[in-house]
Amino acid sequence: MGARERLLSRRRVMRGLLQGSAVTVALPFLDCFLDGNGVALADGTPRRVRFAHWFFGNGLTAGQKWWPEQTGSLKDVKLPDEIAGLESVKDKINIVSHLGVLPDGRPNRPHNTGWQGAWQGTVPSGPGNAVPSADTIISDVVGQNTRFRSLGASCTGNGATSISYLEGGVLQPNEASPAAMYARIFGADFTDPNAGTFTPDPRVMAKRSVMSGIKDERTVLEADLGAEDKQRLDQYFTSLRQLEQQVEMQLTKPDPLVACVKPSSIDEMKTTDQIDVSINTHKIMGKLLAHALLCDQTRSVRMMFSDSGPNLRIPGDSTTYHTYSHQEPTTGPQEKCKYFSRETVVQMAEFVKMLDSFKEGDSTLLDQTLVVMNSDNGMAFTHGLSNIPMFTAGRAGGAVKTGMHLNMSNEPATRLALTAMQVFKVPVNKFGTDSMATSRPITEMIA
Repeated sequence: MGARERLLSRRRVMRGLLQGSAVTVALPFLDCFLDGNGVALADGTPRRVRFAHWFFGNGLTAGQKWWPEQTGSLKDVKLPDEIAGLESVKDKINIVSHLGVLPDGRPNRPHNTGWQGAWQGTVPSGPGNAVPSADTIISDVVGQNTRFRSLGASCTGNGATSISYLEGGVLQPNEASPAAMYARIFGADFTDPNAGTFTPDPRVMAKRSVMSGIKDERTVLEADLGAEDKQRLDQYFTSLRQLEQQVEMQLTKPDPLVACVKPSSIDEMKTTDQIDVSINTHKIMGKLLAHALLCDQTRSVRMMFSDSGPNLRIPGDSTTYHTYSHQEPTTGPQEKCKYFSRETVVQMAEFVKMLDSFKEGDSTLLDQTLVVMNSDNGMAFTHGLSNIPMFTAGRAGGAVKTGMHLNMSNEPATRLALTAMQVFKVPVNKFGTDSMATSRPITEMIA
């Protein structure tokens, strides 16, 4: 870097006079703001690295070949027919096969136990699981300086089928309406980081005053509460502190972001679990989440392409994907199921391509993101807990290697969640309980 470039940083502004008044204009994102490796800004500020979770229900289709026989590099490997939809992005993904969930004698609750063990690290005896999911643990680290800790979308019209949980077993629902998602991200509360002027919103200032008043009541409230209520109140104030951080950010002019472009507004549309409608919803939601990442509204997103135990259906057919997976015999190819599973894999690839289509400096949004993609079962017909399909995409700013098939030989699926946490510098060295406990990240993925 030359002497002139060393004088510049992303916070440098150009000053001048306009009709006698002082004005400042922020510089655009320039190549000289990057370090020699393109992974950090020249002033030492690391580039924003993001996390995405992409979920699909029902696991593996009986009678189909999902995994390549070869392990290691995918460069010269032709992917099996069932996942051929990933062929065009195989250099940008990892296939992480033969990860499973060990229930330690607890009952297998179909379409729940698999993702709970893999994503929450604990297999509960009953329906409840009062522990956070891996995505929220990561979001608490990467989302501290963004307006939203995380944003979630459903493609089936049902936002309540989320598998994202906060501490205490509090569900984080997904947004099912693209129009509502647009309004939430880019509505009246959105501050364009590239706008020439910035005026704090009086409504946000009033919100800060109200929250400050609520916080002052904490000592008085705690004096008369039992232990359990004090714990609930502590969880509430933790959420309140996160909201306060968001409010403070809304009262501060954001740094300009060249890659941030506010998308066009979206009209209300019908969302259902009919597969053609779900595919269209996925396309729209994917772009909205991408723009939210590019505009630094969040650094953690989740996409639920199909629900756990999916009710995806073909137009004109009332029988669902889930039902077909138990009706079609396992002695031969499950042809109806094959249609749904292949379409799901194609949409997985489309999500990867979409993130890769957005340029950000000298790289793409996908390059700066780690995407974890997984399902709720192994074999759908039996609600199997072994060999649950799992994939990753993106390089997380250079921290992750791609283009590999890794056969994990029936290791606990928590290894992938722990790997993702450590990529994002979450201060943990162990994840999960009982047989799902692991302190071993998948080092083969780490660059």
